[in-house]
Amino acid sequence: MNLMQDAPNVVSEDGLRMLLAEGHSADVVCRATPTKTSAQWSGVWTVHCVSPDGEIRRLLVTSRNNMVAREFKTINGLVSFLAGVGLTTASIPMLEGKVASHRLDNNS
Repeated sequence: MNLMQDAPNVVSEDGLRMLLAEGHSADVVCRATPTKTSAQWSGVWTVHCVSPDGEIRRLLVTSRNNMVAREFKTINGLVSFLAGVGLTTASIPMLEGKVASHRLDNNS
């Protein structure tokens, strides 16, 4: 079973790391405008892996088996994830529908 062929529009965290190293980008999409409670910003963000030519877009999922969109509910959680996949900067869209694109540094 070839999971990339069976579910070409999704990617796992490990798959995202691999594709970022091959020149893909990670788009952070704001799904719900965040609100601030004390010192914490909470909202809903998803991550999409986009091919260098922009033609292929894959949604980050919790696992390739159940294919549930991985949602980040806090900016802290999102930034921790982005750093964990090797990104050295994080741009966070703060309005529903806005997108911020990220690529690995050339020196990575």
